[in-house]
Amino acid sequence: MLESKQRSEFLKEFLEEIEQRAAKTGVYLVPFLEKMIMFMERDVEPDILIPPYIDTQKKIAVNAYSYDETQRVLDLYVANYNFDQNEHDLLSINMTMLTDLANQAKRFITNAKSLAKTIDHSLQSRELALLISENINDIDEVNIFVLTNMFYNANKPIELSIPGIETVNIQVWDIDRILQLILAEQGIQTIHIDFEHELGQAFEMMYVPNTQNEEAKNNFSCYVGFIPAELLAKAYDQWGSKLVERNVRSFLQAKGGTNKGILKTLKDPIERRMFVSYNNGISSVARAGNIEKINDNINLFRIRGLTGWQIVNGGQTTASIHQAYKSDVDLTDVYVQAKLTILHIKESQEKDHQLLEDEMVSSISKYANTQNKINNSDLLANSRFMSDLEKFSRDTWIPTNDGRKAESKWYFERARGQYAVDLNRRKRGKEQNEFKKQYPSEKVITKVDLAKYYMSCEGFPHISSKGGEEAFKRFMEQNKRYWKYDKDENDEHIPLSEVTIEVYQKLIARTIINFHITNIVESMRLQGYKANVIYYTVAMLHHIYGKRIELLDVWNRQALSDKWDEVIRIIADKVLFFLRDSAGDRNVTQWAKQEACWIQFKDQYTKQLNNII
Repeated sequence: MLESKQRSEFLKEFLEEIEQRAAKTGVYLVPFLEKMIMFMERDVEPDILIPPYIDTQKKIAVNAYSYDETQRVLDLYVANYNFDQNEHDLLSINMTMLTDLANQAKRFITNAKSLAKTIDHSLQSRELALLISENINDIDEVNIFVLTNMFYNANKPIELSIPGIETVNIQVWDIDRILQLILAEQGIQTIHIDFEHELGQAFEMMYVPNTQNEEAKNNFSCYVGFIPAELLAKAYDQWGSKLVERNVRSFLQAKGGTNKGILKTLKDPIERRMFVSYNNGISSVARAGNIEKINDNINLFRIRGLTGWQIVNGGQTTASIHQAYKSDVDLTDVYVQAKLTILHIKESQEKDHQLLEDEMVSSISKYANTQNKINNSDLLANSRFMSDLEKFSRDTWIPTNDGRKAESKWYFERARGQYAVDLNRRKRGKEQNEFKKQYPSEKVITKVDLAKYYMSCEGFPHISSKGGEEAFKRFMEQNKRYWKYDKDENDEHIPLSEVTIEVYQKLIARTIINFHITNIVESMRLQGYKANVIYYTVAMLHHIYGKRIELLDVWNRQALSDKWDEVIRIIADKVLFFLRDSAGDRNVTQWAKQEACWIQFKDQYTKQLNNII
């Protein structure tokens, strides 16, 4: 459990941000969901139901959902927001309450057929009920996410089954989990694991010789070998997600074809002995270790303990082995091939230490991975483009228009939770207040949000509607000149294009436009599809009037002229009507993700909306 002071400080900042955002709309659950979902970074971005579906009598509730038709995976989100939570009492939630919340989402699935007939046709929740009832025989997996602003101190797994669904996973996202994730994004955790004393067993590995002069300090040492599966399972059982926070796949469950195959192998008495041959094993990193050479004549070392041990590739394997262990599968003769990299980076060089560590972990994750997709947003976070944008955001003051000196800046988050970590590194009181004055929380922008705002402005609202990961992939492709390299006549790498302050300012200007349109759409109290309406409104505004909106002027004024407000309202109304009307029997959210939807909207409404102003 993280220290109480650290948890209190983080909770205070978290709740204050929700309060500020809720003050504009009068609704707490939506900003809470948006904040939590931002940290989760799911492959398919969920749609938040406005209003949420809540039936207190039948104990049914859902706040958001997503459906991956290709993978046949349904995600349901149910939120618990306790208004009494505060940084002094640190209220907790128990397993019984969380199980009850998960069951409320489960009941939406089991009652989907009847709900599709009874829910009002104008509500998004009816679409969800229809989607489930029409696809129930095709859904292989259901993930129920229980999101809470309280602390789940017990941290015990919650298990549910749904008739006809092969795999059901329950994930609890509490405040502690968000804080752990933030800290992990900012560097390897410093927990120390004493394998011998805490888990009853050490393991042996071979040292990979370095061809360089051993006296010259290298950035890393590498060991290869194998680790007993039972020891790995025990470590995961004790330390849980802390061991895999740096794994680029954030949702680690024994799911999907690969992991079902792992479990099948482990359960077979004959096959399990071949596990080391069948499986690609794990790649891990650590900051330091209690490592001793067993014999001067043999290149074999005993790993007694590790500090900051992180599994950066093989999290799915680890989770599957742990599930087998918890199911009392005998793992006595099962071994997992393993690679261990000890990072030797000076703590005194804090900035260089962090950057080098992140780059090395990112590279290990990228090149060690052979089975599953890796999020581009994670792997490209350390690209030249992202680093340059981060630097500009720390150096570029926001212009003022009232004669006063500049006093604040935008804050670009290259890694999740970077702002919170930066804030909490400072002493409470004057230091934190000065930081928040210089970097106001409402001026924080994440890399995936920047990508969604860019893509919608550039005429790809269907891409933004697909969520942050797809938008980021397309954003990086559109701007590859800023992070890819060419070679000169001396075979040296040279940037295709430099990131200039103007590039940075125009990106922020697009963000300002999106923020402006978001505020107007929220004030209109439109029922449903808020994100899609915003992206399509931004895209149509730029499609028709883009030549009349100078991005550098938006940057200099830090605002979009209010002369566009009525235009935005008219376009937003048309967008919502079009999405519902043109979808027909299709799911509106899924329809909005298709390029055909955007093309049809342009063809049908460009002429009509062309002369509003």
